[in-house]
Amino acid sequence: MNLFKSLILFLPLFLIYSCSTAPPSWVDSRPNDPDYWHGLGFASYIQSNDPKTLAKESAIHEISSQIKVNISSELDIVVTDFNGSVDNAISSVMKSRVNLLLPELEFIGHHSTKDGIHFYARLNKDKYKQAMIRLRSNSKNAALGYIRDADRNYGIQSFYLIQKAWQEIFPFNDEPVEVSYENQNVYLYSLIKQKLEEFNERLFMTATLEKEIVKTLVDRENSIIIKVKDRQTGADLNGVPVKIILPDKEVSLFSDKNGMIQYVLNGVSIASTFEILFELNTIELLKELNNANPILPFKPKVNSISMKVVPAKVSIKSTEKNLNKIMKRKILEPSVKGLFNKQLEFVIDNPDFYIVIDANTIKKSEKIGENYPYFTFGNATVSFQDAKTNEEFLNFIIDDIKGADFGSQRIAGIRAYEKMEVELLNKFQKTIYD
Repeated sequence: MNLFKSLILFLPLFLIYSCSTAPPSWVDSRPNDPDYWHGLGFASYIQSNDPKTLAKESAIHEISSQIKVNISSELDIVVTDFNGSVDNAISSVMKSRVNLLLPELEFIGHHSTKDGIHFYARLNKDKYKQAMIRLRSNSKNAALGYIRDADRNYGIQSFYLIQKAWQEIFPFNDEPVEVSYENQNVYLYSLIKQKLEEFNERLFMTATLEKEIVKTLVDRENSIIIKVKDRQTGADLNGVPVKIILPDKEVSLFSDKNGMIQYVLNGVSIASTFEILFELNTIELLKELNNANPILPFKPKVNSISMKVVPAKVSIKSTEKNLNKIMKRKILEPSVKGLFNKQLEFVIDNPDFYIVIDANTIKKSEKIGENYPYFTFGNATVSFQDAKTNEEFLNFIIDDIKGADFGSQRIAGIRAYEKMEVELLNKFQKTIYD
């Protein structure tokens, strides 16, 4: 009797549970209504933390794959801008188109099972055709508006607007879009490409250097000045992002109201001739564009100017003492000459600057005992001085470098010089070359 009562109590709950979990017919049997494109998606719980969204995306993707894209001559042209891949072009066009058609999609429902979630979406074919006609007309008008604005007031914004025009019509490039522009019938895609090339050609950049020939170490600053103009009208162009490519780095700057960019170049320590490249920075220019549709690629003109770096003339004034006595065989001077042999021209008369070396060693205390070495401490100052102004532009100080020798105080001083030589060369390397 008790068992019977329990069954009576649980029977309604069992019936409710059975009805609520019964799968919709579309889970087991694919809909075949010819008036629609049907999309069925599934995502397991293992695949994603949000399987419902993933299943929905899968259903939408299935619908987009059923929409036939006619490969017309116009799309053949577009293909060249997608690395020559028809599949890439179709995929990009369809992805953009489906994003526009989301309001037209019908999301019928979803169903959960122990394994994952099923999702069903569909798109009415007649609604799709009507939406395409409406959206294509709207995009054509919007694109023409962008082109007219870009043409009317040429400047850096013209590049941005022409890309906006391209992004407007991109989802509809499976068919030629014919328009009337300046009393001529043209295809919209071809018109956009033509305008982009015209704008690129009109952008005119020139550069000058404050010093075309600079000397190593002496010329510690130089400037490059870039002018940006409209080649057609000669007007200065404001706000143009320009990428300057140097041998060791890249910088991006914007032209001012006079169309000018000035950038200070650091001094160069190695004699050479190198090119400074500069071009329109397309990444900076178009970074605010909507990424939903791809950017129409174009190659900005690369400009260049040569800078020549020649060895400066230098004379060394070296005083090297060991225990206050002038050394017959100098140690630091030959090392400095060897280090800068390819960067500087060493002369006796009429130098551009001097390298002044003043070094000595001292004895701080007496030898403690026979089992202890002699200790001598070295100190050196090396300064770089402009020959015309006597201005000191580099200075290196080395102090308390200990040398030791069991046999001689003087030899201990030589050992201190050997250590000073290593430390001095390291300082040169870090300060001048780095």
